[in-house]
Formats: sequence, C-alpha cells, structure tokens
Amino acid sequence: MMKLCPVLFVIGFIFINVEGAPFDQNDISAAAANGDWNTFHRLLSQGFDFKPNFDSIRSLQPDGPDSNVYGEAQYSFHSSSNVNGQKSEQRGGRRIVNKNGVVEEYELP
Repeated sequence: MMKLCPVLFVIGFIFINVEGAPFDQNDISAAAANGDWNTFHRLLSQGFDFKPNFDSIRSLQPDGPDSNVYGEAQYSFHSSSNVNGQKSEQRGGRRIVNKNGVVEEYELP
C-alpha cells in the first residue's frame, strides 16, 4: 500500500493541475517576454473567463394560472491596461430576464 500512495498522489496532483489550468503559464510568460501583448492579454483573459450559470433564472415557471414569476440576473466585466503606451481594453457581459416563463437574453457591450 505504501508504494501505491505516492503514485496515486502524483496522478491526483497532475489531474487537478491539468483540469484546473485553461492555459499554459509558460505561454503567458513567453508572450510577455516577447512583447506580444495581444497574445498575453488573450491568454490571461481565458484564465478569468467567468460565466455564471443562469439556469435557475431560466427555469422559473409560474405555479398556476393566478401566479407570476420574475427573475433577472446580469454579469459584466471590464479590463484595461496601458503598457508602454499600448492600450488594451476588453468588456462585455450578459443579462437574462424571465417574465412568467418567457426568457430573454442579452449580450452586453
């Protein structure tokens, strides 16, 4: 059993690191070292690509003919940088509205 524990630990460690990393940190370092800021920001933003799950809003339904439901959720992001005069900016978001089971979704600029 003692010989098996280190192997399981290493496999688990590799699985967690590979599963949780959407990009290679060496790629980000290389892009920064080469001054390729577009690639740098693209790779960096992939790591923070947070999109909440709106299924709880989408699934709202009135309980009966005399009931109403309303749900609304929104998220947005904005990031900017100015590195040696080279400006980069990203923004966006999403909004969802559920009125009595009729769902409308909007992309935010």
